[in-house]
Order: sequence, then C-alpha cells, then structure tokens
Amino acid sequence: MNTLALLQSDVSSPSVAPVIFAAITIAILGGALSVFVVLKRLAFIGQGVSHAAFGGVGIALVLGVHGATTMGAIGQLAIVIAFSILAALWISALTRISKGRTDTAIGVVLSASMALGFVLFTVSEGGHEHDDHGHAIEAHQDEHHIIEEILFGNILDTDWTKAGISIGFSLIVLMITWFMRRRFIFWAFDEPVCDAYGINSKRTTDIFLVLLALSVVMAMQITGVVLAAAILVLPGAAALNISNRLSNVFGYSILIAVIGAAIGMLIGFQADYPIGPAIVLTQSALYVVTLLMNKAMSRLR
Repeated sequence: MNTLALLQSDVSSPSVAPVIFAAITIAILGGALSVFVVLKRLAFIGQGVSHAAFGGVGIALVLGVHGATTMGAIGQLAIVIAFSILAALWISALTRISKGRTDTAIGVVLSASMALGFVLFTVSEGGHEHDDHGHAIEAHQDEHHIIEEILFGNILDTDWTKAGISIGFSLIVLMITWFMRRRFIFWAFDEPVCDAYGINSKRTTDIFLVLLALSVVMAMQITGVVLAAAILVLPGAAALNISNRLSNVFGYSILIAVIGAAIGMLIGFQADYPIGPAIVLTQSALYVVTLLMNKAMSRLR
C-alpha cells in the first residue's frame, strides 16, 4: 500500500481521525505559544507544570476519579488542569518572593508535585481490594497504566471526546492569546517597564502561565509529561533561527509545529513507532535543520 492510500485509510478510520485532529490542534497551539516561551526563557516552567500533573492525577485517584469511564476521564482531566494551574501560579508567586529566581521556584514546585503524586498513588493503591496472596488486583494494574500514559503519553487512545476537549481548550487559549497579543509581546521583550506603560506585569505573567498550564495539560494527552514541554519550545526556537521579524516568526513557528506533527504521525503510523516521541524527534530534527540554515546564512552575509 502506498503512502497516499495509507493516509486515506487512516484518516477515514474512526480511531485515527481524532488522533490527527488532536495532534494538529496541539501543534498549532504549541507553535503559537512557543515563541513567547522561548523569548521569556520559560522552557523549564513548561517542564515544571507538566510534572505537576502527577500531583493532580494522584488527587484524582485518591478521590476515586479515574479514566475508566468518559465522565471519569473528564473529571480526572478537570482535576489535573486545576492542579496544574495552581502549580503555575505557585511558581509565579515563589519567583516573586525569591526575587526572580525562577529556576529555584520551578525546582520546588516540580519536586513537591512529583512527590505528592507518588505518595497519593501509594495511598490509593493501598486502598484496593486484594486477592488471596495479598496482591492488589485490576486497579493496581490500571494505575501503573495511568502512570505510563502520564510519562510517555498514548495518543492512540484519543477518541472524539478527548479530541473535542483538546480542540475546545486549544481554541480558547488561542483566542485569549490573540486578544492579548500586544500585551504579551510587550511583556516578552521588556517586562521591567511594563508597569510604567500601564501594563500590569504581575497579572500578565499569571495569565500567560495559566494559558501555558492549559496548553501543557492538552499536550500531555499526546506526548506525556516527559515530552510535553518540548512541544512548547522547539517550534519557536526553530522559527527564531530563520527570521528576526516577529510576524514571520509566529508564522514559521506554527508551520514548523504542524509539519513536525504531520511527519511524526506519518512515521509513527507507517513504522509502528510511538507517535508522541516521533513528533518530538521530528521537530527536534527540524530545529537542527533551521540552526544549520541560520549558520549558512550568517556565513553568506
């Protein structure tokens, strides 16, 4: 079967169509936000917020909310989103308290959230029914499956419900970003003087971190915690390699993100590789290509 036929059959498949729509939507979202993330050097914040999801999932499991049913999955996602937003605001508050030591604030939140998540996993596991040999049954296996999905993602489990949630949240984030684009650009380039021009830098930082938290949680459904932050870094970094004009950078960033997602999915479907890592590796390769292009153009000048 040639590539075109494979793509046509995959897209028409009810199990693959939501995967493609969700991946492309997240790519557009990541491409739009990653320029700000790179300009503000917030890549590690994305990592911190994504790891904070462990705390949210741990809370959901202790409360008995899990993805075994559609409503359970929605409830779990809501708890993870709420916890991730709180983690982002916690990072922002600790950064201000520590007078700009963002790396320290991220380290504190990341470590505390991961530890809380694993403690709550253990607590939840201890409450399961056991068999005659004292071993936890089914739920124990389900939780290990949840941990694996959080770490590495499983985009093939995406159905239309998950895709719809991802697309809905992504559109909301994109609309807010577009509406506040001038404020974010000013904040990204010259935060110290924002207040002098009537732009509340604290509020702007908090709003952007909330949007970043939402984006990270949506990206986690594709790539998991380990790789989610890359979706919000690589496209913008690659775009800044090939243009200094801001309007072009945003366009290139979104284009690179979408191309990376499309090629990554194609590789994953054809070679039976994990799709999330394939997307991130493709975008990493595109970053290297743009870096080489930047070096080549510099030599020609």
